[in-house]
Amino acid sequence: MVEINLEALRARLALKLGAVTEDAGFEAGVILEEAFGRDWRLKSLRGGFFADESMLDKAEKMAERRLKGEPLQYIVGEWEFFGMTFKVAPGALIPRQDTESLVLKALELIKDAPSPKVVDLCSGTGCVAAAIKKSRPDADVAALELYPAAYEILCENASRHNCDAPFTPVMGDALSNAVASRFHGIDLITANPPYLTESDMRSLQREVTFEPKEALFGGADGLRFYREIPKAWRNCLKPGGAIAFEIGLGQEGEVLRILEEQGFSGEVSPDLTGRARVVSGKLKG
Repeated sequence: MVEINLEALRARLALKLGAVTEDAGFEAGVILEEAFGRDWRLKSLRGGFFADESMLDKAEKMAERRLKGEPLQYIVGEWEFFGMTFKVAPGALIPRQDTESLVLKALELIKDAPSPKVVDLCSGTGCVAAAIKKSRPDADVAALELYPAAYEILCENASRHNCDAPFTPVMGDALSNAVASRFHGIDLITANPPYLTESDMRSLQREVTFEPKEALFGGADGLRFYREIPKAWRNCLKPGGAIAFEIGLGQEGEVLRILEEQGFSGEVSPDLTGRARVVSGKLKG
């Protein structure tokens, strides 16, 4: 056992982490929570804190991983989204607060639908599906994921939230007509698809390179999934059913045009910063 000044340790870790993140103080605090418990601040205030050397070693090794560029979320192994905690691992895209805008738009689109049927495509961790299900317990929510590593994480999160937000994981390709044909009478399709362009992929931030490329790359112009999903899935929707997409920076015009050409009445919705974040559309006729 060694005596540790936790506040001094947090300050030292934050100083080091400043080399890789603007949120060094916050991230240092998260590392201390993982190593010493969520009550580490209280322990620090009490003074004279003694801990096993393995706890200190854990904090140091987590900081070393972060300094190599690994995302904090993967180091911690879980992350919060929409007030829920999800397992995260390198096989799936990290849940981001920006994507909560997609959930909010989805809930708006199904607010008047009794027991709505929802399918979340390119589901990854399942955070969007779980958040919708938690907010609308009467909804029938399926989460579709193609890649085995991400599907395993999706299933674990479905089990984790089985009590408060049970949704159904489904393995399949969001761009497959055969997969889409298995679904009928859908009120809403949601997707946060891969949308980075070839140029984007060449200039990724260091920590984003740890995330799966198949969850990031959306074709040469970033629009492949926006073109193909409406074609494959429009016949699965109820009359007046809707699609809601998260989009990348500056893609709202093209995605809106694509939806309207596919017979949807399109709409652009901003996130909390005012940036266009979601493009949605209801099926006409």
